[in-house]
Amino acid sequence: MSATDPSRLIVVVGATGNQGGGVIRALLDSRTPDGGLWHVRGLTRDPNSTKAQKFLTDHQTIDNRLSLVTGNVYDRPSLQSAFAGAHGVFAVTSETQTGRILEKEEEMKHEIDAGRNMVLAAEACRVRHFVFSSLPDMVEATGGRYPNIHHMNNKHEVEKIARERLSGVTCLIPGFFYTNLRWPQYSDRRSDGVVRFRIPIPGGQVTQWTDPIHDMGIFAAKVFNMGVEKTHGKTYLVLSPRVTTDDMVATFTKVTGQPAIHDPISAEEFGEMTAPFVGPAFKQDAQDMMEWAAVAPADRICYGAFTEDQDRSFEELGLKASSFEEWLRRSGWTGPA
Repeated sequence: MSATDPSRLIVVVGATGNQGGGVIRALLDSRTPDGGLWHVRGLTRDPNSTKAQKFLTDHQTIDNRLSLVTGNVYDRPSLQSAFAGAHGVFAVTSETQTGRILEKEEEMKHEIDAGRNMVLAAEACRVRHFVFSSLPDMVEATGGRYPNIHHMNNKHEVEKIARERLSGVTCLIPGFFYTNLRWPQYSDRRSDGVVRFRIPIPGGQVTQWTDPIHDMGIFAAKVFNMGVEKTHGKTYLVLSPRVTTDDMVATFTKVTGQPAIHDPISAEEFGEMTAPFVGPAFKQDAQDMMEWAAVAPADRICYGAFTEDQDRSFEELGLKASSFEEWLRRSGWTGPA
């Protein structure tokens, strides 16, 4: 087969981000359903940027199966050009929008616009397999109690658009990202060296987490490797075992040898500290997310959106997301500076 055989070409959106980069690495290390090798076309706003060029240099294969192309999720023609001739697309959206501070809640809908553009471009290019990084409908999951967790609801809306328009869709749902622990609203270090986990939920409340690089990468690659016929219409939960914050604190000390405590901030303070990453429109969104996380039913999984028997990821894919200890040892994270 030729190197440009479309049955072996996957386009990955957000190539230099955590999820996109992880998917690219996993695809390049895995096999197509017929035992061949994947060719990957990474989508980025500027393939000539220093970051993009370093990524290409660091991950290029000896047979040059990785390329980077220009594409913008708000520019559908650029997406159609990037998706042309591809068998599959890994799509991801973000609540942030480069160069823009979101002031009003309705501005958060830019994420739906980006997702719709990717879906319509995939439809126009007859992409056979569309794998999307989604999240649950939190209006339904919370019984209408927290309707303003927009960054999650918007991803769910994109998922619905994809399932309505495309014939081959598989969704992956992650938990909280371990990498967010590097942010000050999740953890900091006291002057005496003690690491404080600031997550605003009770110490005994369970949560689930995901390594956005490793876990999302291996799950997406496995879905593509199994093929659209076996995974179409499925949703796979990329979730760690349920873990309490108290357990995470103990595990951190065991792995790193450093003292740590759980000293939570309020959900309101969490929202205030998170908003600068997106804009004032994100404050209530982040606050509501953590208020719900603090009370989500312990007998349900994935932000309280699913029952445990709905998670068939291990049964069908043979994969489990990383535990906190596995992520600590893999990443080498030893707490904030």
